[in-house]
Amino acid sequence: MVLLGTADNSLQVAHEIGLRAAECLPAGPRRLYTVLVAMGLEVAQEKQYSNKVTEVTFFAPAESVSLSVGCHVSSLYRWLPTLTALNLVAAKGHFCTHNGQTKQDGTVWTVKFRQSDKRVRVGFDWLKKSWRCLGDDIAAGRTAYQQKRESYPTTQKATTNLSYVRRWALFVPSKNPISNDSRFSKRVDLESIFDVPAVPKQDRADTIFEAAKAISSAIQDGNTSQRFFMAVLWNLCRIRDRTGADYFGQLHTMICRVRADIDEGFCRSGFALLYSRLKQADFVRSS
Repeated sequence: MVLLGTADNSLQVAHEIGLRAAECLPAGPRRLYTVLVAMGLEVAQEKQYSNKVTEVTFFAPAESVSLSVGCHVSSLYRWLPTLTALNLVAAKGHFCTHNGQTKQDGTVWTVKFRQSDKRVRVGFDWLKKSWRCLGDDIAAGRTAYQQKRESYPTTQKATTNLSYVRRWALFVPSKNPISNDSRFSKRVDLESIFDVPAVPKQDRADTIFEAAKAISSAIQDGNTSQRFFMAVLWNLCRIRDRTGADYFGQLHTMICRVRADIDEGFCRSGFALLYSRLKQADFVRSS
């Protein structure tokens, strides 16, 4: 099987997934889907998502995705509706404020690994998230426009190279940049909360157990509150199944704020603070 001119393992797995999920896809949309799935697999590995997760969300400019696919950005926009119509990919522009003006700094992608009745979408919390600092990227010459200028003379049509997307989806600039090896380190990841609605219903129990353990660890409460957070997560699942409302992002944000309060010495009991805020939350009062 020819694999788009690359021996990258994630691309190989993604190519096989693409063939199973949409055998009738034309060549162009299939190439795009393969790259998006491959990047989703790497993001899932970096964030230590559950092996049973069925979709992944990540950030990358459309121009960088087109470079990885080996096509013009206009071709990407022409192929994308085919994937969205098949319920395989969702994409939304991400906006930020730069110099007092609203600017689009990239795109948030949600890619599904296999076909199912569940509608793939980009949740509102992912669109609110601050993925990058546009001002810092412009100052450092890290924009998608600059990336395209640098790669254009050496980029050939129909070649696949994940590095263009990987720079955005995995490596966020900071004082201590992420190294390649850090993607394989084991850690309790609070983002396992987002695994819960993304796994099949029959696999929720194990995923909720791990997510509740991550929450307890994040608020420095050991395992004493794990059962309580398992009940909270099960309740959010019931709300989502019954009404379609997704409050997992809101819960994640609340926990991050409590964790920051703990780190800054504003509370002695992370569980007590989070419990008091949960009682005021819309998804608790409406359930």
